[in-house]
Amino acid sequence: MKRTLLNLCIILIASFSAFSQTTFAPLANIDPDTGDEPFEIESGDLDGDGTIDLVMATFDAAGSIDFIKWYKNDGLGNFTIQPTISSTITFIDGLEVADIDGLFGEDIIVSSQNQNKVVYFLSDGLGGFGPETSIDSSIFAPGEVKAGDINLDGNIDIVVPTFSEFKTVWYAGDGLGGFAAEQTIQFDVDGFDTPYYVDIADYDDDGDLDVLIGIYKFPAPQRIEIYYNQYDESGSTAVSWIKDTQTVDNTLTRINNIIFADVNNDGQPDVVSTDITSGNVTWYNKIKNGVSTPSVISNASIITNPALAYVVDIDGDALNDVIVTDFSSGDDAIIWFKGNSGASPDATPTTITDNNFQMVDIAIADFDNDMDNDIASVGNFSDTVFWLANDLFTLGVVSETIEGLKIYPNPTNHILNISTNRNEAINIIVIDVVGKEVLRESVQSTAKLDVSQLQNGLYIIKFEGSDTTYKFIKQ
Repeated sequence: MKRTLLNLCIILIASFSAFSQTTFAPLANIDPDTGDEPFEIESGDLDGDGTIDLVMATFDAAGSIDFIKWYKNDGLGNFTIQPTISSTITFIDGLEVADIDGLFGEDIIVSSQNQNKVVYFLSDGLGGFGPETSIDSSIFAPGEVKAGDINLDGNIDIVVPTFSEFKTVWYAGDGLGGFAAEQTIQFDVDGFDTPYYVDIADYDDDGDLDVLIGIYKFPAPQRIEIYYNQYDESGSTAVSWIKDTQTVDNTLTRINNIIFADVNNDGQPDVVSTDITSGNVTWYNKIKNGVSTPSVISNASIITNPALAYVVDIDGDALNDVIVTDFSSGDDAIIWFKGNSGASPDATPTTITDNNFQMVDIAIADFDNDMDNDIASVGNFSDTVFWLANDLFTLGVVSETIEGLKIYPNPTNHILNISTNRNEAINIIVIDVVGKEVLRESVQSTAKLDVSQLQNGLYIIKFEGSDTTYKFIKQ
């Protein structure tokens, strides 16, 4: 880690972890005043220090002023508001985090619906971001933004739908911050199909990224299409696209979210849609150029106006679960459905939190480095940013598997003293906050662990043959 934690003058009491029921701590406020109508939130290591930070963008329907702001994480889930990145870009409808130039931390890409542009801000290596840099300043009403390596050259490329030009395009990145002119993925010559939402993944398992597109059609219904990247099939370095012969779904009323995700935990990606008007959150077991079998995860009787679905393992059983958020104020704000192997998720959800904040977007990552997935969100109604700690691994509970365990001092700059009531040796493993093993040693009942060679930062000690873990800070 590149940063120091000398500002963290907190002596942590020895923290022991044991598996527990998945619950979430109360909301922890990060930003009490984001500006009107925060709409997008993403996570990533924005300053290159090995911890997961947050970035937020507003979309003020009144059209006054919008903000892009980021929040630095100290590795324990303590976020601090950083200088505002932008207050001049308005109607921010796409927000993505990716390492565009391979330097410092991850960078920020945004689209402006009414200013007709897609731009980025590079992490500057000084804990901030450089000036706004254009990817395209003549794209008409861009929507969602996704980043990935489309042409398999090792560089980040950008995919953007353009609502008023009836097409979806991509931009090839050069790995240095430059982007080539737009190339078309999808285009409606009749001018009735208006794409707005996208996602990217290797859906057909051929080694290149495919594109999922949510299309508004006037008049309704709206639909979802898959476009397959033909990079590998072409046998050259050229990227071309072929639409799946069968539409995923053409009965939707108002799409608000689409994603590729493995919902039934069979190792293959599926398609998920959120229809804010009908209230249905649906997953599709879709065969390439073949049948699409829909299964409703959540309906209007559970959440009347769902905002989005997010698929991730939140209960630590190695199976993906489904999180759904509420766009209105009448239902539970965030709920989750337990995932199953080879089948749909459970029909009955569990409430994570309930309020009238209108959590239109969430970001999920291990923000406090306790080895489970936490949730950060924006309150579109409350104009706030906050996060909820996942208590899957319950800290502060002594594990019965290692009797009399004591580790001190914490923080430390040189030696960790370890003692237990055991006579036999214990194998310990020290890992950093990104999961890399940095030290392994066998210790007796009383030992001194030399951590002086470790870089300053947060670490976790794991005890082989036990669920017990311990956090410490190396200063």
